[in-house]
Amino acid sequence: MIETRPTCDPEGVFSVKRTCAELGVCHKTLRKLRSLGLIEPVNPGNRARLKYTGRAIIDCWDKASRL
Repeated sequence: MIETRPTCDPEGVFSVKRTCAELGVCHKTLRKLRSLGLIEPVNPGNRARLKYTGRAIIDCWDKASRL
C-alpha cells in the first residue's frame, strides 16, 4: 500500500488495474481488501470486470492506513 493518500477523482470509476495502481497493491491484495470489507465494487454482480469509485479507493486507503 502506498504511503500517501490517493489523489484520484472521487467521482470517477476505475478498473481493477487502475485501482491497484492508485492503492499501490497487486490484484490479489485488492481481492483480500475486498474480502475484508475495506473496499466495495460498484458492480458486485459482474465478477469478470469489477469497477471501483474514486471515493471507495480513498476510503479504503483511510481504513487500511489505520490498521
